Amino acid sequence: METQLDLTKLSENDKKELNQVLNNEAQKGNIQQTVHHLNEVCWQKCITSKITSGTLDKSEEACAQNCVDRWMDTSLSILQKLENMRGH
Repeated sequence: METQLDLTKLSENDKKELNQVLNNEAQKGNIQQTVHHLNEVCWQKCITSKITSGTLDKSEEACAQNCVDRWMDTSLSILQKLENMRGH
């Protein structure tokens, strides 16, 4: 049997801490979803042969690394642009 938490009985400090925990968990979920999407996109783009040896061939490995690097560059650029728009 599950016990319900009565949020009205929490102190303001506890509410803030709970809110921070929930925000952190949401961010972790977003990161996991983004990594999964990145993996899928780069896999479809770069992995063109059957993997029989347990490793990628050199061109697939280079393509996957470049795909991830470009994604990271783009993400950082977008974040910097958003920060500049916020006036920071």
